[in-house]
Amino acid sequence: MSTTARCAIYRRMSQPFYIEWGAIARLALVQAAIAAVTVIPISTIPRLMVEEIGLMALLPAGLIGVHYTVQTSRARFGHGSDRSRRRTPWILGGVVLLAVSGVGCALATRLMVASPVMGYMAALLAYAGVGVGIGAAGTTLFALVSTTVAPQRRAPAATTIFLTMILGLVLTSKLAGSALIPFSYATLVGVSLTVSLAALAVTGLALLGLEAGHAPSPAAADTAAPARFREAFAEVWRDGRVRGFTAFIFLSMFAYNMQELVMEPFSGAVFGLEPGASTRLSGDHHAGVFAGLIVVAVLGRLAKGRPTALVAATVFGCLASAAALAGLAAASVAAPDWPLRPTILLYGLANGVFAGGAIAAMFSLAADGEGGREGTRIGIWGTAQALGFGLGMVAGAGLLDLTRTLAADHLAFASVFLAEGTLFALASFVAIRVLPVAPKTLEIRTVRG
Repeated sequence: MSTTARCAIYRRMSQPFYIEWGAIARLALVQAAIAAVTVIPISTIPRLMVEEIGLMALLPAGLIGVHYTVQTSRARFGHGSDRSRRRTPWILGGVVLLAVSGVGCALATRLMVASPVMGYMAALLAYAGVGVGIGAAGTTLFALVSTTVAPQRRAPAATTIFLTMILGLVLTSKLAGSALIPFSYATLVGVSLTVSLAALAVTGLALLGLEAGHAPSPAAADTAAPARFREAFAEVWRDGRVRGFTAFIFLSMFAYNMQELVMEPFSGAVFGLEPGASTRLSGDHHAGVFAGLIVVAVLGRLAKGRPTALVAATVFGCLASAAALAGLAAASVAAPDWPLRPTILLYGLANGVFAGGAIAAMFSLAADGEGGREGTRIGIWGTAQALGFGLGMVAGAGLLDLTRTLAADHLAFASVFLAEGTLFALASFVAIRVLPVAPKTLEIRTVRG
């Protein structure tokens, strides 16, 4: 090979490889496919276990807890993809495990009808597989985004990915719900199999050729990640920004999910709304999140990816979420005269701004550190997110139960909202200290000869 050819190859491996919008849309479809497979295990099956099979509500909650707990493996998967030449096989492998485990959840539920103990044991394995599959596919997908999306596109890319994910959740819920009428366990297995096969097909087509002909996906030409996971973890954890952002992710996700099992009971117990009206309030919250994500995408485009804009969006979203939660606490006392729906919409809008800014900032932080560690960093933050989500949901419900034994309903709900708002405010202060980072400057190295 001539010297000129060697120089050209080395320059190509040294330069950052940024994907275009078509490839970003394909990655967004993969995220939607991942989300789609989780609809039946996380939403449909827990309801069946309680209502149709007659199990205690604690049992499906335990399965969801297992699904979150095994996601502490995210950092290991991120490190594994850091050590690989390509990340797409890790994404595809994770989706395969997720799809198989999703069908396993449906089969285990069918088995519970005849043998609750054996069925539940099978469900434990299946839900663990769901969590590991999400960890492997989701972590590696975000690592790929962080290394291949240009800085000025990270905010709109984050919005695109999450809006597509929500669309996947909504479409799967609607289509699967319609297909399950009339209900039978055989239909449940068939629908789960269909969703899993569709997710595999979408993922395979979306990833086809995405990394073909390119250098290894970790930001090229930087030091390779250590072979041992413990060494890689220790190297990444020494970075104060990684530790600080981990704390921010945990706090904000804990706060965000505290309302998961609280909001609908609140609207019924305090405002006297029927179940259908409570569900519509959840729709208002999701609509606000949509709008907030779009605001961040527009802001990121206007700011051309400058980190200060992402910091401002993240901090403002956290503080606005805290303010909206203070409004919900006031609503608990002033009900039924408080304008509940506008408050829920504002809370969703603030959540969307915070989430969009935080995700875009995560992509920037992952790419800004030493090359070859992006997956490990994303994995650590994914672990914090999973633990925050799971523990926040349990803490919100537990705090509500505790306070309802000590005070009237309206004061109990107000206490939960104020605690949640305090955590959001604390997360905003952590974000101010952690997030203001300049984009990484990559040097284009050449070989002279």
